[in-house]
Amino acid sequence: MYFTVGGDGTAEVTVKHSKFIAFCSFVASDDEAEAFVKGVKKRYTDATHAPYAYLLGEKADKSRASDDGEPSGTSGIPILEAIKNSDLTNTVVVVVRYFGGIKLGTGGLARAYADAALSALDVAGKKAYDKCAVFSLFCDYSLISAVQNQIYAFGGIIQNADYAGGARLTVAVPSDKKQTFLCALADATSGRASVTENEETYCEVKTC
Repeated sequence: MYFTVGGDGTAEVTVKHSKFIAFCSFVASDDEAEAFVKGVKKRYTDATHAPYAYLLGEKADKSRASDDGEPSGTSGIPILEAIKNSDLTNTVVVVVRYFGGIKLGTGGLARAYADAALSALDVAGKKAYDKCAVFSLFCDYSLISAVQNQIYAFGGIIQNADYAGGARLTVAVPSDKKQTFLCALADATSGRASVTENEETYCEVKTC
């Protein structure tokens, strides 16, 4: 299982008249991350700096950080550490800065960028993704309630549904619950639900 941002987030921090505006978003690739960064920079062309960082992959094993002209190590890395400390991946953060006339020093800069990034991430919230077994399922109308109860009991989700002539569902269930789900489903429907297993994938899941 891994966590990513629950949506886009924005936050503003002011330190000694310098304004730091942070933006974060979900991204799944370098291209998506770079496009997000480019979009923010295009909207804030008058900003003094716009450092950023992103972390990618289900194992959070791919990253990039840029100081965008700030002293080395004072912005991109603190932003990246904010993402890591929030236990997130597939996440990009850009912080635009408007200089307020008072130098903050390297330590002050690092804290300000980190605080702005953490604030935006807090606004965005979290969502969890887990490796899921995906099934194509068909059952009669009379079994829909029993089938749905088992899906939700095992933390599954219904990705797609078609109720013409019965219930045709595309269902995702956490992979580690696959076998017990299938057994429970068979018991609940007396074996009258048709189930075909598809390729595993990562899906958003509930954590409670």
